[in-house]
Amino acid sequence: MNSPFELFGLTLNISIAISFLPALLAICALTFSLNRSALVLALMSLVFAYCFAIVDVFGALGIISLFAMCYGFNYFRYMSIQWILGLGIFVFSVLFFVHVFPGFNNPLVIESYLVSENAVPFSKHLNFDKLMVAIALMALIVPRSDFSQCKEATKVFAVSTFVVLFGLAGGVFSGLVQWDPKLSPILMGWVITNLFITCYAEEAFFRGFIQTQLHRGLGKYHMGQWLTVGCSGILFGIVHLPGGIAYTIIASLLGIGCAYGYQKTNNILVPIYLHFAFNLMHFCFFTYPFLA
Repeated sequence: MNSPFELFGLTLNISIAISFLPALLAICALTFSLNRSALVLALMSLVFAYCFAIVDVFGALGIISLFAMCYGFNYFRYMSIQWILGLGIFVFSVLFFVHVFPGFNNPLVIESYLVSENAVPFSKHLNFDKLMVAIALMALIVPRSDFSQCKEATKVFAVSTFVVLFGLAGGVFSGLVQWDPKLSPILMGWVITNLFITCYAEEAFFRGFIQTQLHRGLGKYHMGQWLTVGCSGILFGIVHLPGGIAYTIIASLLGIGCAYGYQKTNNILVPIYLHFAFNLMHFCFFTYPFLA
């Protein structure tokens, strides 16, 4: 009854589908600022994930603790309390991102798939822990303004386009990837996992949480805004250091572009979709994930 089936190029079963669907709908709700609906959907997802052993009691307590800290961080105005809660949010988010927090059984949905003939095999987990970070931060902490009211939208678009094209060109010249246009059978599954989990979670953390706190501390100083953008982008690059120097430089450039877009618009959707546009072009037009 719970036998595997393939959907959008992902290998799933009923328990995985039931557990993750409310969380993915929560991300959609957050896109339209329906924060309370997103929280209800996240709770449903956690209950299903616990029932189907994707999350055990330790993972569930970790998720509840993260949401509680995010709520407290936004509610309490005492600086000392915010520092303690902020540190807790940072630590829990990092532990969730690197999948070392106990209590999670993230299902493998793409295994050793050759997206490009000359690439390393690609595998992908549905990371419930990372997905919960995205929902917690976006529903309870990350501010958002109306992008349509941004006076520098044209400049943001121009800078974003440059960052995407320059970053992809850097990947070619550094030997990480080659030109490889394709329409992969796993495209839709990849879009779901990359956009709703990877891009939303990483941008909510690096831009919505980290960059916002950096701006509070550095924004009042001369060149503080640019220092905030640089620090946010470089920090994003550093976490990609295991992929090599060239990969780190390209990730830093992308991070700076995303940080610039967020700094100018104060809308988290801008860096999320810039990040996704870069990843999508990489997937569709170049070796993915990188040359073997």
